[in-house]
Amino acid sequence: MNKTQSKEFRMFDTTLECLSNYQSKWEPITAIGLLKEKLGVNIALIRDLNKKKSSSLSNPVTAGKDKTKELLEESIEVLGGIVISYAEATGQKELLQKVKLLTKSFARKRETDIEPKVTTFLDLVRELQPQLGGYALTEDMLAEAETLCTQFVSMVGAPRKITVQSSSANSEVDNLVSETKKMLTNQLDNLMLRFRTRESEFYNAYCQARSVVEPASHPREKQVDEQQPT
Repeated sequence: MNKTQSKEFRMFDTTLECLSNYQSKWEPITAIGLLKEKLGVNIALIRDLNKKKSSSLSNPVTAGKDKTKELLEESIEVLGGIVISYAEATGQKELLQKVKLLTKSFARKRETDIEPKVTTFLDLVRELQPQLGGYALTEDMLAEAETLCTQFVSMVGAPRKITVQSSSANSEVDNLVSETKKMLTNQLDNLMLRFRTRESEFYNAYCQARSVVEPASHPREKQVDEQQPT
């Protein structure tokens, strides 16, 4: 939430707290009870949306992706070393060049180019596996590389996805804040007018709770110094 929304959210909270503290005063009025319930639901939704935004920051995802990329490159480097050694020993120059190209450092590769090269290389290693018995190549080594590749692919573009999700959450918060303000101004404030004279303590407490954002005088209020709902 931005600063304005944060202040408004605090106002929603103080208004809900006020209604809870003085429940005996308004309890016979069902309409106020329904508005209080709706206010509580909206506050919970806004709080939940902000928690989701906070837990969806792109930095941890990017850090995890970089680490996965590093582990994947190490795994491919080990497998590449095995196949290169085999190609050298058997004089297979074409295989040697192909493997060197496919296992070349990921540093300058675009993220979207890594997966196709890794997949092609792993397919090649599986084809050669029967001939690599003396090179300590294990199924676990291949499975690890495949798993890391799958994990990396799933992370590519994740920060962008999170940005879109965050934007959507911002929009939902905007709508909820706007809806809640209108509900208070157009409905609850008007229902509270009946308490202005006969329950002035409750009414003044309500006005104070509603004035957290921007105190102002109610146009119908006779007491000049008394803060009123905004």
